[in-house]
Amino acid sequence: MKIHRTVVFALAVALMTTITAGTSARQAAAELFTCSMHPHVVDAKPGTCSVCTMTLKARAMTPVEKELVDFLKAYDAAFLSKDLARLAPMYTPETIVYEGSGINRGWKNYSETHLGPELKSFENLEFAHSNVVPHVLGPDAAYVTADYMIKAKIGDRLMDSGGLATFILSKDASGWKIRHTNTAARRRPAGGSD
Repeated sequence: MKIHRTVVFALAVALMTTITAGTSARQAAAELFTCSMHPHVVDAKPGTCSVCTMTLKARAMTPVEKELVDFLKAYDAAFLSKDLARLAPMYTPETIVYEGSGINRGWKNYSETHLGPELKSFENLEFAHSNVVPHVLGPDAAYVTADYMIKAKIGDRLMDSGGLATFILSKDASGWKIRHTNTAARRRPAGGSD
């Protein structure tokens, strides 16, 4: 009986440690939800179709969809570790980054004038994507939509933000790369709290 409890405990710990903070249990199980009438409607969680309001049905992710979700998990880990060397190969050299009203053209510009200085300034960084929905366009093209959250201390200021992210990706011999990304913060109600 003691061995049985130990095995169950070990399995529970293993499961909990494989699910990152930004990943839902459904996504850890490699599951998406889609409409049987409108298969282009895909979501990371149960809900209704935005076209016909039918209940979305669970389906397993394809291997490529799972690969894209795993790519974003690796991205989150590299971002959290503030490791530009790990982030660099995840972008194409000509990547374009739209963040709020700003635009960075090319990895060199983005890493040297925006991302690099920003990561250096973050203390107590928390960052994650959730509700990750991959959309495969072909064998070497895809886009991914997700919610994001970011919290950090920057000098004396606390940042607590989140919103929507879209990644347009292409695949080469070394794997998936970010060609374009767009993030948009959610509007906060008056008074600054959710």
